Amino acid sequence: MKPFLTTLAALVMLGTAPAFADCAQEMTKTQAALDKLIEKLAAKGPEAPESSGALLNQDPSPMGLAKTEAKIGDGLQPEDAQKALDRAHAAAAAGDEATCLKEVSAAKAAIAQN
Repeated sequence: MKPFLTTLAALVMLGTAPAFADCAQEMTKTQAALDKLIEKLAAKGPEAPESSGALLNQDPSPMGLAKTEAKIGDGLQPEDAQKALDRAHAAAAAGDEATCLKEVSAAKAAIAQN
C-alpha cells in the first residue's frame, strides 16, 4: 500500500507543477507586454518631469511607471494591469493557481484596452 501512496503523491505533484509553471510563464509574458505598452505610451505621450529618484539614478518600479503614465493622461490601463499582475504574483506565492491565472487574464484585458 505504501508504494501506491508514494506513486500517487508523486503523480499529484508532477501534475500540478506544469500548471504553476504556465502561470509563471504567463506572468512573465504579460509583464513584458505591459512594459512594451508603457514604453509606447511614454514615447508618444506628454513628458513628465524627472522624479527625485530618477535624478539619483534609481530605476523606477513597474508600478511607479504605470502610475506616472496615468498621472500624465495615458489612462489607467497600465496601472490596472500592474495591480492585476501584483495580485497574480501573490496568488502564485500562496499556491492559488486559479486566482493567478484569473489575475493574469485581467492584466491582459487591461493591456488590450490600449
